[in-house]
Amino acid sequence: MKVYGRQILAAVAILAVGGLTPGCKDDDPTGANHQIWFMGSIYDGATGAVLVDYDISLVYGTTTVTGKVDRATGRYTLGPLPAWNDYGVVISQGGYRAFTSYNSMIAPPTPPPASQQSDVYTARTTQTFDFDASLFPDSLQPSALTISIVKSDPTAPAPDGSIRLRPLSQPSIQDSIGGVGNQVWSNDQDMLAAVFNSQFTGGTISIDPSSLVYGVNYQVTIYDVPGFIPVTNQMVRAGSQDSLVINISTTAAPLQIVSNTISMCRPAGQSTNVVATAQVMFKFNTSSVEDVTPATSGRGQEVLDANLFVTTAMSAFLKSNLSTNVQERATSFVLNGDTLSFSWNPSVGLMSSSATDTITSVTYGGLSGITLQPTGHPEFAKTLSALLSNQTSIYCAN
Repeated sequence: MKVYGRQILAAVAILAVGGLTPGCKDDDPTGANHQIWFMGSIYDGATGAVLVDYDISLVYGTTTVTGKVDRATGRYTLGPLPAWNDYGVVISQGGYRAFTSYNSMIAPPTPPPASQQSDVYTARTTQTFDFDASLFPDSLQPSALTISIVKSDPTAPAPDGSIRLRPLSQPSIQDSIGGVGNQVWSNDQDMLAAVFNSQFTGGTISIDPSSLVYGVNYQVTIYDVPGFIPVTNQMVRAGSQDSLVINISTTAAPLQIVSNTISMCRPAGQSTNVVATAQVMFKFNTSSVEDVTPATSGRGQEVLDANLFVTTAMSAFLKSNLSTNVQERATSFVLNGDTLSFSWNPSVGLMSSSATDTITSVTYGGLSGITLQPTGHPEFAKTLSALLSNQTSIYCAN
């Protein structure tokens, strides 16, 4: 949570001519004594109402300075803070969350070149800043928060993965009470709110209100979704919204064949005692490819087996294709990481084989019915035919 406000900056050079101003102590032989004051209003972060019964104090070093609060208007004055001191602001009111803001020092403004007499190192000056702050009721709980995680392809399965919500300081963009941007105190107590970690399935998660602190901004991170880039640029403010949609992007690229051995595909000759002939290998541009061929329980391997055509010198016949998940003709369809391999076993796939028979050609058809994709990425699914520039079969001959 941060504080907003107008900066009223009055650099008043009071050169030491005679006696000291009340409250100023001339401990520094140069006479330098730059003082910083704060003023502003404190608001209820839930309703926006001005608070009047709070206490505010300034802490620096071992010194604590109690501010003055106008109980009629809610305006406070706080100071003085000697320049070059890191400082804290503590605000409290019964029924509201504790507020402590730690801030770096404020240096005196550089004097105009023409006014060397008002050098801040030898002058006593005063600087005033106007800040507004917000306190949140400690009994207030946010509503349940539903976060939806969406892939770029609406037809893809909903993602499973991990989610983390981490408290952040309040961004100035949400500050609408004050008038000067960037003069915002963060409630560092809110940074101590618990980090929320969980798994999600089916692309959605509902976060219980007890896991979040009202008014605290959380950075949302989505990770551990296989094949997708972690997302960390989303933010949600507990209590100001009850839903959030996060789009995730894939790390995959459109599927491509980077090399193949089609031109080297040859039958092995004899039909007996040959267990792997007409071998073809494809290498893809991704580390893992999966077979998503539809409409058959045997998927790509069954399509390949059903569309096999073979010629032999003695006109041998292939076995009949009777099942949608058994490769009776003994084709082999093997996906291993980034490679796909075809081969055929004539000693099993022919109805009858002979040691005197010779295999003259092997044709793998049905390539337009075999569908492949990078693992987990249906948005990049393609037929093997499309990957081979619309080639629908592979012909292997001596």
